[in-house]
Order: sequence, then C-alpha cells, then structure tokens
Amino acid sequence: MPVVWLCWAVFMAALLLPVPGNADPQLDYVLHCQGCHGADGAGSVDGAPPFAGNLGRFARTEQGRAYLVRVPGVAHAELDDQRLAALLNWLLARFDPAASDFPPFTADEVRAGRQRPLLSVPQARRQVLEHGQP
Repeated sequence: MPVVWLCWAVFMAALLLPVPGNADPQLDYVLHCQGCHGADGAGSVDGAPPFAGNLGRFARTEQGRAYLVRVPGVAHAELDDQRLAALLNWLLARFDPAASDFPPFTADEVRAGRQRPLLSVPQARRQVLEHGQP
C-alpha cells in the first residue's frame, strides 16, 4: 500500500511542474502581470502604468526596450528568458497593437536586461520619456 501512495504522490507532483513546451503568454500574463496591471492592462492608481498606447513608445527605442526588460516585475519574473520574451511580445500585440514597427524581444535581450534590474522605476521611466535614456 505505501508504494501506491508514493506513486500517487509522484504523479501528482509531476502534474504541478511547469511544462516549457506548453508556454502560453496569455496565461503567463494572468499569473504574473494581471495582479498589478489588471485584466485590461489599464494599470492601477499610484502603481503600475497602463499598457495601452504606452508599450510601443518604449519598444521602438533601445533605451525604452532596456527599461521594459529591467522593471522589477519583468526582471524578477519567475519565467525563463524565452517565455518572458514571448510574454513581452504578446503584451505589445495585445495592448498596443498599433505598435507593430518594432523588432520582437529575444531571450538574449531579456537575459541581458534582467542582469541589471532598475533601482528606481519612476526615475528611469521619466528619463526614458524625457531624454530617451534609462
């Protein structure tokens, strides 16, 4: 009988492990971003900024892209670099579809940015918007 319980426990644990081949950016958004940015990407008062109409402004410039991959919610997300790049690309297509003139984010770009998370998000955002530098 104990062997049956052990097999059952191993089976159940395996079901809970993430499967990289089944990556779904929309599900990753729900699990990792929606809490602060909302289901509609509208953001929150005194918190996360809205996505609509904003993401493309950042994705078009090197400094803006660096900002997007360095914000704490991205830099510290519990996703691998490939899934995070897919999520960023999905965010742009979903919440700022007019912003289609940017190269897609890559795992290498995400990996490089995550190594240098931002210390002051509002200050970095302001610098990118005003001067094009994080």
